[in-house]
Amino acid sequence: MRARLANFLATTAATIAGTFIPLYAHQLGADDVGVGLLAAIASLAIVVTNLICGHAADRYGTRAFIVFGLLASAISTLLQVFAFNFSSLVLFRVLNGLALGVYPAALISHVQASKERLGRFSAFGSLGWTVGSLLSGTIATYFTIRGTFVAASLLFFIAYWLALRFGVRPPDPNNNEKPASLWEVFVRHRSTFISVLIRHIGAHMVWAFWPLFLQKLGADYFWIGVTSAINSGTQFLVMYFLTDRAWSTGLLRLGLLLSSVTFITFALAPNFWWILPTQILLGISWATLYVGGLRAATEGNPNPGAASAIFTSVLNISMVVGPALGAAIVPIGGYYALIWMGAAMSFIAFLYRHISLVRARACRARSSLLF
Repeated sequence: MRARLANFLATTAATIAGTFIPLYAHQLGADDVGVGLLAAIASLAIVVTNLICGHAADRYGTRAFIVFGLLASAISTLLQVFAFNFSSLVLFRVLNGLALGVYPAALISHVQASKERLGRFSAFGSLGWTVGSLLSGTIATYFTIRGTFVAASLLFFIAYWLALRFGVRPPDPNNNEKPASLWEVFVRHRSTFISVLIRHIGAHMVWAFWPLFLQKLGADYFWIGVTSAINSGTQFLVMYFLTDRAWSTGLLRLGLLLSSVTFITFALAPNFWWILPTQILLGISWATLYVGGLRAATEGNPNPGAASAIFTSVLNISMVVGPALGAAIVPIGGYYALIWMGAAMSFIAFLYRHISLVRARACRARSSLLF
């Protein structure tokens, strides 16, 4: 339960601090291209430390990575208050990204070692996203966007304090097997990682400009937060009550297909109010995709830290590539072009995953006939 609470606090903090970054960047002089590049650079920083620290957690244990990562996240989040122009914001976002990549894989590895349910652990992350989305709009309205960084930093400090007090399992002393390399783990589960990567690149082409798109449809700070809260609240319910019981491969395919349908509903939106009910469908699609993909990659895997690091890095790599592509496309086709592209890429990801599974079954069937 302590790991779930730490996940809740950290996700709440990250959501509060990240919701209005595109608008904050605009206020500091960035254009749409700059907004996309900022998201890409910050996500690349997360990827670097996530892969290094996730793989190292399998060898050295998880405690140091969880504790240090949360403390560094608290400090680097607060630093963003002092951004005085777009260049300084880029620097602070990179430092924050390096900190945010330290603890997630280690925390997931700890959860698996403790035999906790990944779906329920992930649900508390979505609950944090829900609370963070609601609080971010309120805080930004009454204390400006800079106030969101102060509140987020405080929550990271509380998560850090909590992490000091729960027992993090060290590496198994009886396991003398050399941990697999990151590449070996990737190849073993490549259809999971690649399908999620394709979908999420398309998604983050949209998310990098999402607050700006909602503003164009008529939403203010408060309703932008409410929109995210509906999405993440749905995720919490689906993750907590359903995803631990279902077949992980089926969950992943369902999430990929529903993602495509969800983006199509965005493209048809005539105004902001249309977006609100679509967030329920988005919440279902992400809950099934995320937990299904994470379970498929880590359950029964002797290298859970490496597998979860690759999985979360795939999500963050897409946060590099997606916004960069979005920054190139949005001046030409606008926000709706990004949304239609996201729908197409989600469907391509679904087809790739489905075809990969069919081929794998056929190979197993041929092998059984031979032997």
